[in-house]
Amino acid sequence: MPKKVQKQDTLEPLITEIQELLNVIKNEQTNMKKEMERHHKVTMKKLDKLREFDEIMDMTNVVFEKRFSNIEQALMKMLSK
Repeated sequence: MPKKVQKQDTLEPLITEIQELLNVIKNEQTNMKKEMERHHKVTMKKLDKLREFDEIMDMTNVVFEKRFSNIEQALMKMLSK
């Protein structure tokens, strides 16, 4: 019977150590999650800026295409006279 008591005495510190390690892992995972959320938020803001830039480029291209078309039409009229 004394062996059981000795086993119990060695198990309790091990259980305590495992619980501490689990707490450390849990805290690290929580920190990782927060960091990932922050990075995701930053990435999404950058993507929004890129989309906005792309829209501006599209609008600029439309304006230039209209101007080139008008110049081309004016040149065609001048050449046809």
